Amino acid sequence: MSRAPRSLSPSRREVLAAGGSLLLGSSGLAFGQSGDTFKIGSARAMTGLVASSFAPLYVGVKIAADEINAAGGILGRKLEIIEADDESSPAKEPAVMRKLLDGGSQAILGPVGSSHTLSAVATTTPAKVIHAGGGWTEELADGRKYPYHYQFTYNTGHQGEAIARHIVENLKLKKVGILQENTALGEAGGAATTRALKKFGLEPVAVETYPVTATDLKVYLTKIRNAGADALVLWNSPAQGVLLTAAGLQAMKYYPALLGGNSMFSNTVLDNAAPEVLKLASATLLKTMTYSATEPVGARQVAHAKKVVTFPEAKTWEINAAISPFYDFLHLLKKVVDAEKKFDTERVKAAFDAVKGYDGMIGRIAFTPDNHCALTGDQMVMATLSSGRDPRSMGVFRERA
Repeated sequence: MSRAPRSLSPSRREVLAAGGSLLLGSSGLAFGQSGDTFKIGSARAMTGLVASSFAPLYVGVKIAADEINAAGGILGRKLEIIEADDESSPAKEPAVMRKLLDGGSQAILGPVGSSHTLSAVATTTPAKVIHAGGGWTEELADGRKYPYHYQFTYNTGHQGEAIARHIVENLKLKKVGILQENTALGEAGGAATTRALKKFGLEPVAVETYPVTATDLKVYLTKIRNAGADALVLWNSPAQGVLLTAAGLQAMKYYPALLGGNSMFSNTVLDNAAPEVLKLASATLLKTMTYSATEPVGARQVAHAKKVVTFPEAKTWEINAAISPFYDFLHLLKKVVDAEKKFDTERVKAAFDAVKGYDGMIGRIAFTPDNHCALTGDQMVMATLSSGRDPRSMGVFRERA
């Protein structure tokens, strides 16, 4: 299928240059009908503050691309990943999106980080580009606001619910302090936790926000301790935030129950945090990536984990590599496009919006036109940090708390 005449349909470059004032036709453009490869743009931090922390999430891209190409590619053509560096800066995302689209990308994955993804969708949404970012805020799941963006993971709402439920029902604690970084993830996570605690009749005794560039968190931790918190919820993205928190707690000899998101599962935390800090530490994780005394990890996830651990960039954060949102995105994209027999933006979007019960690596995936979050809250559990040293974890999985 050929492109529409230039006079009738503006190019994506023109759409982007116009800052979204020009929109593609309601039927979308059909891409990927010629050429030797099927190109997917990958926005990622190759340099800058979060480059090493976010690198593991792109392991899933490499594994999926290898599997898809071994299965014949997409529309019979080899899948090609085109990368662009966002330098760890949300402000760089519009330029990165333009670069990827101008380079022939037919869909976009990345960047990682909620602030980064929110900056990116401001460009990809008016351009009507199928996009799967690596952000966890609930806003990014709003199919009405971002109709072409899909969140192939859980979000901060699910995490806040799981954390609050664990604090109240399992730990039997009532005085909760929240320490959050000054990013979209930090603010959304703190708000989600506060909202979830209110369902149990609780309010946080303290909420402290720290700059992501901070090098010492003791001043914030002191305020939380002075408020009497016996549970501390940490919301951060780079592992540095967890390490600084652990160092501060150890220096203060203050050992509350420590809870947070998957950033806490970095091996650097296990290697550097004091045992006292980790004794009551747990974090949110997908149920498919956990085990219990009576329920082992699924065979499919074990096979995937064995591939994950062969990649050097996964070594410090194998869990994030294993739960990458981009693995299921690429496989579902292949399934949909091959079924449609061509890549048409609106048809791919309609097919994604109709997905129900897709058996993804991360869980059972479903979307609606309004809800673009792949998962539901019941697929989220709390898992212990210390189980990372358990041979059953394989360096990837964790035991349910």
